[in-house]
Amino acid sequence: MTYIIENAMIYKENQFVKTSLLVDEEKILSVQPSFPKYRYMKMNTQNFLLTPSYVFFLDSPPEKTDKSFFLNNFLLRGCTTVIASTRPVEYLQELQEAKEEVRNCFFGSPLDFVVITKIPVKSLTVPFIQRAKREKLPAIIVQFQNLKELYKIPWGWIREAMFPYNSPLVPEFIGNPEDERKMLEGWTKILSREKIPHLTSPLPQFEPLKTDCLKQIGVYPIKGYLHPGGELSYNLFLQEKTSSTATEISRSELKQPVVTVHKGKIIRVQNRVFYNVVPGEELIINRPSFFK
Repeated sequence: MTYIIENAMIYKENQFVKTSLLVDEEKILSVQPSFPKYRYMKMNTQNFLLTPSYVFFLDSPPEKTDKSFFLNNFLLRGCTTVIASTRPVEYLQELQEAKEEVRNCFFGSPLDFVVITKIPVKSLTVPFIQRAKREKLPAIIVQFQNLKELYKIPWGWIREAMFPYNSPLVPEFIGNPEDERKMLEGWTKILSREKIPHLTSPLPQFEPLKTDCLKQIGVYPIKGYLHPGGELSYNLFLQEKTSSTATEISRSELKQPVVTVHKGKIIRVQNRVFYNVVPGEELIINRPSFFK
């Protein structure tokens, strides 16, 4: 069924913009300020703020997962897609098993997910990068304790091995927490100089990932963006401020969403979740960093 979501204050480029969406089932057909000449049924959302459904990060699959794990950590927080890391992988022969552990974690859940991997810095080698490229792992988390470990990496060879897939490297400092800021600054300086695709800070767990991060990993614009031709997945929040000041509201100020829609289906209203209305699936990222 085709209909119009009108008067929607949509979160876009760090602000809320008044927009209308022409949608059909799970797809967005058009995005315009309004559709005054269209006679389709209209859903007025003037009392709500609207964001794309969230993308969260999961740092390694837990030993046991159940329905409450997905409800409390993701669905009730407005998340319908997860970037999920494997446990730390030291050897190439462990990678496939570690990936399957992530897939098994999400089996039967309503969440879409993307598999990335995590390695100690000593395992950051040309063969590993080549394997990760073949496996289409769109990001690699690198654990390190000091900058000396980074200086030992043959970055020129790593850069050549990464091309053309270019999975960004994500830092995870596992040394003294007091040194983390200094170590991350050193990480950024080294990888910027070597022209290696990278994130400048670790991925935060169980909170909405920023658009720049989603772009680098390649999840954007598949997820986290409402655009023509894209899927209809969004959160609705009750608007507590007037529409004249809504553009000034930060996404971090938004409280728990009252409605979550995933691929055109309502999966959550208030604290009630309609589990498995839409089955989850693994997303394969073909071009990380393409929109960076």
